[in-house]
Amino acid sequence: MKKRTSTYILVLFIMSFLSCKSQENKQSELIKTPKSFKFIDETEGDLDKDGVSEKVIVYDTEKETDLGTERQIFIYKKKNDKWELWKKSVGAILPSQHGGMMGDPFEGISIERNCIVINHFGGSRQKWNYTHRFRFQSGEFQLIGATVNFGSPCDYFFTFDYNLSNGKISYEKETEDCENENSNIEKEEMIRKLETLPTMNGFYPGNTELKFPESETTIYY
Repeated sequence: MKKRTSTYILVLFIMSFLSCKSQENKQSELIKTPKSFKFIDETEGDLDKDGVSEKVIVYDTEKETDLGTERQIFIYKKKNDKWELWKKSVGAILPSQHGGMMGDPFEGISIERNCIVINHFGGSRQKWNYTHRFRFQSGEFQLIGATVNFGSPCDYFFTFDYNLSNGKISYEKETEDCENENSNIEKEEMIRKLETLPTMNGFYPGNTELKFPESETTIYY
C-alpha cells in the first residue's frame, strides 16, 4: 500500500511538472522563440478586424539596459495554418527593472476591442500604474489611449486619462491629509488632438510629457 501511494505521488508530481512546462512553453509548438530571447507572455485576438485572430507574444531579449533587460513585442498572423511574423515593437514594454523597488513593472498584455492593452506597475512609497492601448490603423499600431495612476497614502493620488483618438483629457487629483482626516479634490479637463499619433514601436511608457495650460500640472504618460 505504501509503495502504491509513493508511485501515485510520483505520477502526480511528473504530471504537474509537465503541465507547468507546457504552460511556460505553450507557444513553442507553433512559434519558435528567437535565439537568446525568453518567453514572458502571450495573448490572442483579432487586431485588424478581419475575423481572424492574431497572436501577440512578449519576449525578454536578455539585452542589458540601464534599467534591466529589454523587452519586445512580436505579432504573428496565421497563413496556411502557420504563424508568421507580421509586426514587432521595441519600447512599449518597459525593461525588467524599471519598476524600481517593485522590480519587474510588466503586469500583462491583452487584446480588448481589437486593441493591444499593456499594463505596467511600479514605484516605492509612491506607486504608479500605466495602461496603454494601441489600435492597428494607417498600417501601424498607434497609441489611442493612456491612463496613469500615481500617488501614495496620506499625500496625494491622481488619475490621468487621455483619449488620443478624440483628444479628450481628464485629470483628477486628491490630496489627502491623514492627520486632520480631510482631503481635497481638483479636476481639470482639456482637448488636445495630435496631428500624428505615437506608434507602438519606439513608444516608451512614462516618457511623454504633457502640461496643462495655465496650470502647474505636468503629466508623463
